[in-house]
Amino acid sequence: MNGYKVQLDVFEGPLDLLLHLIKELEIDIYDIPMKTLTRQYMEYIDEMKELEINVASEYLVMASELLKIKSHMLLPEPPHMEEEYEDPRESLMEQLIEYQNYKQYAEQLAELKKENEKIYIKAPHAFEEKADDDAPLEVSLADLMAAYQKVRARVSVDRPRNITITRESVSREFAESFLRQCFSGKKTLGLRDIFTFSESKPKVVAVFLTLLDLVKDNQLAIHPRGRDDFEIERLYD
Repeated sequence: MNGYKVQLDVFEGPLDLLLHLIKELEIDIYDIPMKTLTRQYMEYIDEMKELEINVASEYLVMASELLKIKSHMLLPEPPHMEEEYEDPRESLMEQLIEYQNYKQYAEQLAELKKENEKIYIKAPHAFEEKADDDAPLEVSLADLMAAYQKVRARVSVDRPRNITITRESVSREFAESFLRQCFSGKKTLGLRDIFTFSESKPKVVAVFLTLLDLVKDNQLAIHPRGRDDFEIERLYD
């Protein structure tokens, strides 16, 4: 027996086992040496029996078929029947070729299935009917204005705003100097003459507080003038 080892579970039937033996023994499938193939096949069956492995009946049927073909080939051919001689291996050869083709197709389909499993296909789903583009647009002017207001509000919120707040510092010295300039060459001034109302708020506050301090220090005096104005009198020379 040659050194090959086979297991029953590997093969899907006796034809599969025969194809395996043909490849192992490098046998021409169109010219099968029945003696060699039958011997190898029977050794395999005997080995399975020695290992107490149940051999399916189809394997035993094939064994009897191989023995039958082998016995037919051992018989001498009648000389006058030579042209009508039918090779007893022909049926087996056709079965093996057909099985071999099916097996190749099965392997190709399995390979395609394996490749297709790597591809994800989006499941079909129902699409909503597309609206008629020619249908009149039912939008009122109020709707458009509301949408416009929303866009404006959104733009206003999204727009970055950089606000810089600076604090103006007005010193008492500046306020005193400012008042002296106002009274330059003048003895009295109206309160409205001192402020043009375009000054900054810190400047107005600082000048007014300084003016009150100077009144307190008797450098200036305040007299009513009209309903909403006062006269400021300079007391120093």
